[in-house]
Amino acid sequence: MNNDFHKRNYHPIIILLYVSGMLDIQQLGQLPKTTKHNWNKFKHENYFGVKWAENYIYQFDNIKDVFASAFLYKTIRFMVKSHRGYHKMLQELIHNKNLLKLHAHNIVESIEQMSAFAKIKITTACKYYGISKDWYYLQKRKVICKISPLKSCYRQHPNQLTQHEVTMIEKTIFDANNFGKSKTTLYYTAMDNGDVFCGKSTFSNYATALGYKKPKRFKKIKKHGFRAIRVFEWLHVDITYVQTLDDGLQALAFVKDNFSKSILHYASTTGKSGSEFIKNLFQETFDRHNLFDYKDPINILSDGGSENKGKFISWVNGIIAPPIVSKITAQTVEFPYSNSMSESTHSIYKTEFMNGKISKNTKTHLESLKRFFIYYNQERYFTEHTGLRPIDILNGKMPDKFLFKEQIEQARKNRIQTNRQFNACVSKISRCGMSNS
Repeated sequence: MNNDFHKRNYHPIIILLYVSGMLDIQQLGQLPKTTKHNWNKFKHENYFGVKWAENYIYQFDNIKDVFASAFLYKTIRFMVKSHRGYHKMLQELIHNKNLLKLHAHNIVESIEQMSAFAKIKITTACKYYGISKDWYYLQKRKVICKISPLKSCYRQHPNQLTQHEVTMIEKTIFDANNFGKSKTTLYYTAMDNGDVFCGKSTFSNYATALGYKKPKRFKKIKKHGFRAIRVFEWLHVDITYVQTLDDGLQALAFVKDNFSKSILHYASTTGKSGSEFIKNLFQETFDRHNLFDYKDPINILSDGGSENKGKFISWVNGIIAPPIVSKITAQTVEFPYSNSMSESTHSIYKTEFMNGKISKNTKTHLESLKRFFIYYNQERYFTEHTGLRPIDILNGKMPDKFLFKEQIEQARKNRIQTNRQFNACVSKISRCGMSNS
C-alpha cells in the first residue's frame, strides 16, 4: 500500500473564489476541512495589506453580481470586447499625428460625455480612451473657430490666410466664368490679379476646404510624351471632330508648340480634312511666326493618318533651308513617343472650355475657337510654367519659381499682423464665432 501523501498546491484565484463565496457545492466538497479552515482566516481584517486590497475587494464584489446575472455577464463581455477593439484602433490613431489632430475635437467631446454620464473623473475617462490627461487639456484649451475654413483661431494661428484672402479665393473658385478650370489656372489668375499671395499648396488646401470640385472627366491611359528645350523645336498637329447642331461635324486641327505649350494656329472645316488641309494650316503657321526664316531645326510631329502625308509631305520636303524641317510620325519604331500634346489640347477645348456644350452652327463654332485661342494662350496657366502663360514663354520669358516670392513674403507678414488683431470671435472661451448660449 502506497502511504505517500502529496500536498495540493492551489491556484491563488481558487483561494480568492473561496473567500468571495463563488465556488459551488461540488467544488467545496473537494476541499479538505483544514484547507478551508486556513482560508477562512484570510477574511481577517487585521492581516497586513488589507488596505492595499480594499479597492480590489470592493470591485470583486461587483464582479460577483455580474456573474450572478446572465444578462449582465453577456453585456459586460460585449463592452470589454468593444473597449479592446476601440482601444486598439485609438492606439493606431495616436501613432498617426495628423489623424489624431483631425479627430481631436470629437475625442475630447467623447471623454467629456463619458465623464458626465458615468460620473467619473476626466482622468479616468482619459484612461479608458488611452489618452493622457495632458493631451486632453491641451486640446481642450485650443479654440475651434467656425469662421476659419481650417477651424483654427486667427489669434492663436496668425499664419493662416486672413478672412479677406479666404473670401477672394472663394470668389475665384465659385465664379461662373471659372467653372471647370484647374486649380493651377485659378491660383495664378488670383496672383496676377493681386487678389491673394500665398503658396500654391496653401491655395489648393483652402480651395478644397471651401468646396472646390473639378468636373470629373474620362481619364485616358497616360501616354509617354517628351519635352522640347526651346520654342519651335517641336510642333504638334492632330485632327479632331466637333459636332454642331445645324451644320454637322467640323474637322478641327491645332498646331501647338511643345516647349511653350502655345497654340500657334488652328483651322476648322466642314469639307475634306485631307493632306491639303494640313498643308495649308502649316503654311499659314509658318507665315504667322516667320518660321521660314528660322535658323534652328524644326520637327513636326503627327500620327500616321493620311491627312499627314501626301501634299503635306511634299510641302515639307519643298522648304528651302533655313530652317531644316522634318516630318516625324509618333509611336513608331523609329520614334516611340506619343502625340499626347495635341490630344490634351482637344480635351481642354471640349471639356474645360466648352464644358461639353455643342455649338449651334459653323459661325458660332468658329467664334468659340477664336475665344479658346485667346483663353488657352493668354489666360490659362500650366504648373511647369510657374506663373507664366503660354504666350509669355513663346515671347521669350523663362519660368521662374521665385516669380511671386516678394509678394508672398510681404503678404505673410501682413496676415500675421491682421490675424493677431482679429476680434470677431463672439466667445473667447470655447469656440470662435459661437455664442455662449
